[in-house]
Amino acid sequence: MTQTSPGAQRPRALRPAGLATRTAIEDAARSLFAERGFDGASVRAIAAEAGVDPALVIRHFGSKEALFLRTVDTSLGIGTVLDGPLETLGRRLVAYFLDPRRPVIRQRYVALAQAAHHDQVREEMIRHTAETYVGPLAPRLTGPHPELRVALAVAQLGGLLNLLFLQRDPIVTAADPEVVIATYGDAIQRLLTPPDTP
Repeated sequence: MTQTSPGAQRPRALRPAGLATRTAIEDAARSLFAERGFDGASVRAIAAEAGVDPALVIRHFGSKEALFLRTVDTSLGIGTVLDGPLETLGRRLVAYFLDPRRPVIRQRYVALAQAAHHDQVREEMIRHTAETYVGPLAPRLTGPHPELRVALAVAQLGGLLNLLFLQRDPIVTAADPEVVIATYGDAIQRLLTPPDTP
């Protein structure tokens, strides 16, 4: 599929219904959700990018929310970061999200945050937290309430991403990344491995 720049005219000719494949719609949605976020990528715009009638988008996927979940990586690529020593996980998590070589993380987080008020998306985010963070990490923690502590650590991480990518808080965005990694990473770490935990 030929990509066009954000300001370029989208193709007007529609694909015949028989050729309107799920793949064409998914490719268009993936591109526009990354470029414009959830709110900015309308069903009509996705259909125009794919060269299909807007009704076919809903026919194939049921809703914009379902298409979003099909095409946007809700994991934010965090899987490999959770490996390694538990004692340094807090700083590794923060360093991963602050890494300037991963601009796609910001795009995905903003798109997810914009869509979080939709039931389907919210349920997927809850499932993702349980399966990606709580499930693997809670059994590795010692001390009381391991599942709660992991969930609260995820909430802390979400607060940082909100300040960085949505609010673009000038204090946080202007801070030395290494200071943020150490300060915030250690705050998360205290939930995972409290000082009084044997």
